[in-house]
Amino acid sequence: MTALTKLATRDRIVDAVLLTLCGIVQAVALAFAAFATRDAFAALHAGKALAMSTVLQLAISGGVAAACLFLSRYRAEALGQSYAISLRRTLYRHIARLPKSRHEKRRVGALSLRFVGDLSAARIWFGRGLPDVLSASIVIPGAVSILYFLDPVLAVYGMASLGCALLAMGLLAWHLARRHQKLRRKRANIAISMIERIAIAPELDLMGRTDRELRNLDKQGASLRRDALARRGRTAGLQAILQLGVAMTGLLMLWQAGQAGIAPATVAASLSVLALIALPLQNLAGAWDHYCAWSVAREKAENLLSEPDVTRIAESQPDPVTIEVTGELDRMPVSFVAPPGAISTLKGKNTNRLARIIAGLDTGDDIDVCYDGRDRSPKVAFIGDVHVGLQGSLRRSATLMCPKRPDDQRIAKVLRAFGLSDLLSASGGLDQRLAENGKGLLPIQTLRIDLARAVLGKADVVVISSIRWASYRHQHTELLDAFRELSSATIILAEDTVPLNLEQDSTVT
Repeated sequence: MTALTKLATRDRIVDAVLLTLCGIVQAVALAFAAFATRDAFAALHAGKALAMSTVLQLAISGGVAAACLFLSRYRAEALGQSYAISLRRTLYRHIARLPKSRHEKRRVGALSLRFVGDLSAARIWFGRGLPDVLSASIVIPGAVSILYFLDPVLAVYGMASLGCALLAMGLLAWHLARRHQKLRRKRANIAISMIERIAIAPELDLMGRTDRELRNLDKQGASLRRDALARRGRTAGLQAILQLGVAMTGLLMLWQAGQAGIAPATVAASLSVLALIALPLQNLAGAWDHYCAWSVAREKAENLLSEPDVTRIAESQPDPVTIEVTGELDRMPVSFVAPPGAISTLKGKNTNRLARIIAGLDTGDDIDVCYDGRDRSPKVAFIGDVHVGLQGSLRRSATLMCPKRPDDQRIAKVLRAFGLSDLLSASGGLDQRLAENGKGLLPIQTLRIDLARAVLGKADVVVISSIRWASYRHQHTELLDAFRELSSATIILAEDTVPLNLEQDSTVT
C-alpha cells in the first residue's frame, strides 16, 4: 500500500511554524489592544485626553495584527498548495504503476476526478482549515486569559455562555461529514459522466440522445442541489449558533457588569476582546466544514493508493536480452525462452495478456518473467492496439521514450527508414502538430511511429500485440527489416501478429 504524502516536509514545517508564530503574535497584540482600550475608555470617561502611549499602543497593536493576518493567510495558501503538489505526484505515480488490466476497469472520469475534487479538498483544508485551527488554538485561549485578567467575573460568565454555544455547535456538526459524503458522491457522478460524454457528444447527438442526456443532467443537478443546500444549511447553522452565542455572551456580560458595578472601561475592553474572539470561532466552523470535505476525499485517495501496483524498474542493457517465462496462466502451463535478439511469436490462448505481462504492463501471480536471469526489467517498448501519444510536435511523439532527445537529423533518419518521408515532408516537418494518440493519422503511420520510437528510445525488448500490426501483414517484412537495420532488440510478437517469410523466427507456444 502506498501511503498518502506526508505533511511534515521541510517547507511545510517552516510554514506551520510561521502560522503558529503569527497566532502567538496576534494573541500578544490582542492583549496590548485590550488593555489600551480599557485605558482609552477610562480617560474618556474621566473627560481627559488620550495619552500618546495609549494611542501608539492601539495603533501598533492594530498594525501588527493586520500584518500577522496577511502573513498567515499568505503562508497558509503556500502550505495548501505544497501539500496538493505532493499529493498530485503521489496519486499520478501510483496510477501510472497500476496494472494495465486494473487501470482499464476504472472509469477515466473517476481517475481524473482525483486530480480535481480531491486535490481541491486537500488544498483548502491544509491551506485554510488547518491554519484556522492552529490560529484559533492560540488566539482563543489567549483571549480568555486576557478576559480573566480584565475581570474574572466577566470571564467566567462569558465563557460559560460561549461554552453552551460551542456544545450546541458540536451537536449540529456531528453529521456534517455524512452530508459531505453524499454531496461528493453526487457531484462526482455528474463530473465523471460529463468527462466521458463530452468526448462523444457529437456522436450521441447523432443518435438522438442529447435530450435524454440533458434530462438526466437536470435530474442529477436537482438531486445535487438538494444535498448542497442541506450541507450549506448545516454549515451556516454552525456559524449562526456561534454568532448568537457571542451576542448572548455580550448581553450577559453587560448584565453582570451592571449588577456588580464593574467599571465601564473594563466592560468596554472585555467586549472588544469578545468581538475579537468571534472571528476565530467563526473560522473554526468553516474549518470543520473543510475537514469533513477532506476526510471524504482522503478516504477515496487511500482506497486508490491501497491497490497493488507494478514495480517497473528498467535498465538499458548493453547486449540483446534473453527472456525466460515460466508458470501458469489461466491454469495453462507456460514455459519458453525467447533467444536474445530474435523474433519470437506467441501463439495460443490469452497471448495478449501474456504479452502485456512480459512488457511489465500487467502482473500474473503465477507467471515469472526473467530477463537474462534477472527480475530487473530491461527497457521495453510495447506496441498495442492504440497508439500512445501526447499532443505536440512529430518530434515529441517520436522521442517519447528518449531520456535525452536526439538531434533532428537522427530523428528524421529513423522516421524515413520506416517509410515516413511523406509525413516528414508535410508542412512543418518535425514541428508539425499531432493530436493526442495520433488522431488524424493512418493506423500504418502510427505503427511506423511506434517502431521508430522504440529505435530512438533504444529499447532492449519490443513487444507487439496490436491489431494495427495484424492488419498490415503484407508490410511485416519491410518493417522488420527496417527495424533490424537500426536495432538488435529482442522482439516478441503476439498471436495473430505472425510475420511472413521469416525463417529466423523462433515460434513460442
